[in-house]
Amino acid sequence: MRKLSLAIALAAVVATPSLFAAMSVTLVDSSGNSAGSTYSYGNGGEFRAVANADLSSVVNWGAYSTATKGIVGASDTGSWGYNSSMAGQRYFQTFCIEATEEFYPGTPYGASISGNALYGHLGASPGVPVTLGTAWLYSQFAKGTLSTYDYTYGSGRSGTAGSLQQAIWYLQGENGGVDNSLVTLALTAVGGAANLFHAANGAFGVEALNVGDPGTAQDQLVIITDAIRARLLAVPEPTTMVAGAGALGLALLGIGRARRASGVRIGK
Repeated sequence: MRKLSLAIALAAVVATPSLFAAMSVTLVDSSGNSAGSTYSYGNGGEFRAVANADLSSVVNWGAYSTATKGIVGASDTGSWGYNSSMAGQRYFQTFCIEATEEFYPGTPYGASISGNALYGHLGASPGVPVTLGTAWLYSQFAKGTLSTYDYTYGSGRSGTAGSLQQAIWYLQGENGGVDNSLVTLALTAVGGAANLFHAANGAFGVEALNVGDPGTAQDQLVIITDAIRARLLAVPEPTTMVAGAGALGLALLGIGRARRASGVRIGK
């Protein structure tokens, strides 16, 4: 049944021209670094999302600080999944919103944008919306203004990355710790418990970066530009078959089949 429903949903997307047919992302993880983790924590984020030109044109780079974005260089060779072909490409730091899906570090995946984590632990379309609590936390992280977060690369950053990942998983209904100071910060910022788990609907510019075909790889978070969001909202309604009720009705952009590489597979 899952394969059948996915095929029907994808057929609706194929019928609608995508704005960016060639978007792709390569995720890099520092937890495999021989020198130890410098920004990733165990099975969770931070991850480095290396964007190709089409994805780069969608990202709101101005929403990220110098601590959460950059250009891949020679000093990054210790990151798990890095390869020399990434040199000179832009990246942003991100967190996953599906605890039970996986990705291969260093493997390019087709990428799409929607308001939902597609499938994940619930195993069904239309997926789980990015919540308002998640969107606020990620937007503050991206700006470099999330209080209590250690933005200095090293064990301190890795530790706070673990705390933020747990908060995001909790707010997405995946798992994670409810007794988390970052959840409390989000609770206050969004105006109470009634709003914490509400669909973000693009608040703070935060959307789901759907990685690979829906359900095949771990979805991440991204902040997109207002101009791109406006263009996506103008796409005909059939694309919401995948984005789902409560999401923005954003067109899925350039769904590509994941090319799985040999090597260590990371479960998140």
